[in-house]
Amino acid sequence: MKLTTHIKSAADGKLSLSIEEIPALEVAVKNVGEIPGGVQAAAAKLTGRDKSEFIIEVRY
Repeated sequence: MKLTTHIKSAADGKLSLSIEEIPALEVAVKNVGEIPGGVQAAAAKLTGRDKSEFIIEVRY
C-alpha cells in the first residue's frame, strides 16, 4: 500500500508528519532519514499489517 506523507511542522527537534491515505495517523520523527521507517512502523501498528507492505512517498 502506498502512503503519501507530508511534513506538517518542524519544531523542538521533531518533524510532525501527516499521511494522506490515513488521516488519523500522525507520526513524529527526529530527521528526514527516519520518515519512511517511522511511517511504516506507525501504519503497521495501526492496521495490523506488516510494515513491509507500506511504500512511503515523501512530499516536501
